[in-house]
Amino acid sequence: MNIRKQKRLITYLYLLIDRLDLEKNEQILEQIKKNLSNEDAIDMIQWLYSGHYEDKGLFVFKKDKLLELINSDINILLYTIQILEDEITNCVSYSQREVTTFFENTQHEMHYLAHKPVNQWDEYDTSNYHSLLSKTNRTKLVYGIFASDVLPKDVAKVTTSPSDFFDTKEEAETEIQNIILERKFNRDELIIHKVWLIKDNE
Repeated sequence: MNIRKQKRLITYLYLLIDRLDLEKNEQILEQIKKNLSNEDAIDMIQWLYSGHYEDKGLFVFKKDKLLELINSDINILLYTIQILEDEITNCVSYSQREVTTFFENTQHEMHYLAHKPVNQWDEYDTSNYHSLLSKTNRTKLVYGIFASDVLPKDVAKVTTSPSDFFDTKEEAETEIQNIILERKFNRDELIIHKVWLIKDNE
């Protein structure tokens, strides 16, 4: 699913939450109960009650108890929105944790980069890592709007990276025109850069 479709879906999910809230919904649809795995339910509970439950404690609960903790369709929708929003802003960071997870999940532990600390990588290493990500279909190319002083090589390091990304450069250009009109930025204060997002491969 491209970013444009994900944004549209998120908008409708927020509208659905508003409607359910007006109806004082405090239940979970039966069809959702049937299709919700225990693993998904545990993920939701850990998000809803951050830090309150440990994995091991939740795995002993039966599904009825897990559903009781989730409580409502609204909570499931809020969790779903969070997952979608994370997906469309999940930039390749080249962090040690990200790299370690990638090599473990793709059974590439013997690759030389799996044993070389990220802080010792040079441009050749970074290029090799990115090539591996692409070959395993773990990334997708999108476009982000940055301050004009951000260089392409620094995109992954920017702590104030855009909260919004676009499927095409043309869409990003259109958004810049909107920003200029609404916020009175000058065009030379903004620049579009390619950004690689990590795809959800579940």
